[in-house]
Amino acid sequence: MEPTTLRDARRGAGLSQATLAERAGISRQAVGAIEAGRHRPSVDAAMALASAVGRSVEELFAAPAAATVPVFRPVADGGGVLAARVGARLVYAPAREALAVEGWPRANAVMRDGRPEPLPGSDLDGLVLVGCDPALGLAAAMLPSSGPHRLVALSGSTATALAAMRDGRAHAALVHGPARGLPAPPPGALRIHLARWRVGVASRGRHPRPLAELARVVQREEGASSQKAFAAALAAEGAPLPPGPIASGHLDVARRVAYGASAGVTMEPAAIGMELAFAPLEEHVAEVWIDARAREHPAVGAIGELLRSGAFSGRLGLVGGYELDHCGERSDA
Repeated sequence: MEPTTLRDARRGAGLSQATLAERAGISRQAVGAIEAGRHRPSVDAAMALASAVGRSVEELFAAPAAATVPVFRPVADGGGVLAARVGARLVYAPAREALAVEGWPRANAVMRDGRPEPLPGSDLDGLVLVGCDPALGLAAAMLPSSGPHRLVALSGSTATALAAMRDGRAHAALVHGPARGLPAPPPGALRIHLARWRVGVASRGRHPRPLAELARVVQREEGASSQKAFAAALAAEGAPLPPGPIASGHLDVARRVAYGASAGVTMEPAAIGMELAFAPLEEHVAEVWIDARAREHPAVGAIGELLRSGAFSGRLGLVGGYELDHCGERSDA
């Protein structure tokens, strides 16, 4: 089977762009963008275009198989994943790792023979961002669910996010820490200010519990900025790190405390959302860092515009615990 281009197949079938668009049920502008290589069709559109010109989808849209790389860890065949292209790679993560605001996270692909296979109506476009702030889940929900402006927001600590971006497993990272204690950004990275919020210890009841009274605490992984603040506060009091399970993110910590754990290391907005008492340890600044290789990604402009919008800040303001001055402001590394 020899590959061909959509333009050549259309001309071979004696069709104009307008006629092909009508038969495939998409716009003429979309046909032009696909032929010019500016847009990749969804699975459904690709099937309709192939049928209209009498070719197979493989003939028209097959490309050399990209290297498939997990953002965090491999997923067994049959598992639902969120997948997207990062440079020449096809990356994926379990759908449960999405920073979903509410309800079930939506997978856009399923693992088949060790590779993500897009579900009907899905595509592999979008910007992959790893971070711990649930605000990224809100941003993903407010942006398109498919196409180049999609945001794939995955849960991970600052250390995990920076490693994924550095290794080409993500386009961007959410980084947070004390204003004068952020790590050095990679050369050429675009920095977008998100918010300021406090990290600390959440507990059930009306009043926060002193650190010295904490016998067991739900904690974050060692590279998490909130965990570093907790360890530093204990060290300042001469107290050892208490035992406790490791949670996957701020919301996971807050839920575990709300459902029975005595205390947990998290961010203030998550504690407020679960109606927990909160003892602050540090104020952190949170920034989105876009890798230099992804600065021209179509989603970057859409994300910046959303963060600067009243629609986004208004919704976050309802959560509480966010200081949103300068949200969406950009600076270069």
